Amino acid sequence: MLNAYRIELRRSPLLTAFPLMIAVDLVVLFGRSRYWIGVWPEASVAAQVVTLFLGPVLAGVSAWQAGRSSRAGMPETVLAAARPIWRIEAARLAATLTLGFLAYVIGCLTAAFISFGEAGPGFLWPSYLLLGASILIIFASVGHLAGRWWPSAAFTPVVCALGCFISMLALPFKFNVLAGPPDQHLRLLPVAVRLLFALALAALAVTAPPLRRSAERQMPRQGTPLHIRGVAIGSAAGSLIALAAVPAAGELRVERPASATAPLCERAEKGVPQVCVWPEHRKYLPELTGMAQRLGQPVQPWLKSPDAFHEFGLRRNKWGDRGFDIAEGHVRTAAIAMADRVFTESLGLCIPPRQESRAWQAMDNIRLWLEYRSAGQDPAVADEGLHMEGVSAAQREATKVIRMPAAEQQKWLAQERGHILRDPSWCKPDDRF
Repeated sequence: MLNAYRIELRRSPLLTAFPLMIAVDLVVLFGRSRYWIGVWPEASVAAQVVTLFLGPVLAGVSAWQAGRSSRAGMPETVLAAARPIWRIEAARLAATLTLGFLAYVIGCLTAAFISFGEAGPGFLWPSYLLLGASILIIFASVGHLAGRWWPSAAFTPVVCALGCFISMLALPFKFNVLAGPPDQHLRLLPVAVRLLFALALAALAVTAPPLRRSAERQMPRQGTPLHIRGVAIGSAAGSLIALAAVPAAGELRVERPASATAPLCERAEKGVPQVCVWPEHRKYLPELTGMAQRLGQPVQPWLKSPDAFHEFGLRRNKWGDRGFDIAEGHVRTAAIAMADRVFTESLGLCIPPRQESRAWQAMDNIRLWLEYRSAGQDPAVADEGLHMEGVSAAQREATKVIRMPAAEQQKWLAQERGHILRDPSWCKPDDRF
């Protein structure tokens, strides 16, 4: 069987297309986004997403390979061969998967190498890589089975490639994830069920009996051993059971407990708020501590900052989570959460009557001013690439004020605070946390 595997490996059209597969791998890896660099879970997801594009290539090539002997007019050679049919098919599928996994591993190692400089201790998360492996096996197995039953040189490979890709995107349950925030992780059971489904499909692809066409019905056929029939039936049943169990296994990603790792905490200087993040987000810590430092410098006596800012997921409780988030590598979302936290610490939880539009406008103005202050940049730079709907008036006002001298900013803050506290009953201390 090893000799047959080597022959199939040498004959595989993937050898010719292998440089193209590597190019697709790297283009998807770096072309989709680059914020994953330096964050181990995000780098793992980036490497896994590539399989959605390598998979169709494997499905098409696998279908072409599986139907090669029938298209060459040699069905009798296969049917009368001394070597069992399932071994021949297993060698073909193994050769396709070998080259597909080699391209996948090159992408994974590239993601790891690029991330080492910024990511710190750790490595790619195996759960995401196994999820990507299951996708490759599913694509290759479906293509192989389709190629054995319908050995068209063009139609079957194209239909398999497109059909599998569309199915992966359209299924109500997912076989892949598109983001890997450190406050979430993959559950072992859903990953294991998907991998089991992939392996059952692979077993079915090599042991399923071929469909006999009219020319083949006239030829003597080698009987399929009973144990191979059992494997084919068992793998068919197993794949159906595993597919049915995928939604029953639950969500792929769940909240990662804060106790899973020790948070990484730093402060820019004594007396300013501390910032704590997941260790995987260490590359953002210098920028975040700078933001906390600027918010911690008093402009008005009534402006107060908390003792520490925590990233989302590190301080969950029954009322929720008031931590900041980092969305797709952008710390502006953290600035928004930090500004809201400073506002609540300073004025409390403010809910003016709906008709008090000036008080609501003053709240938006102060929050945006705090965001710009935390960023330490010109508002035009801070807002670059953002779509901030519904805050255009506050955006214009805060932009104008942040560019004023410090004395005028203090005067403006006192004025806006007066609009909010015109009725002190509108604001109450936030004791939920």
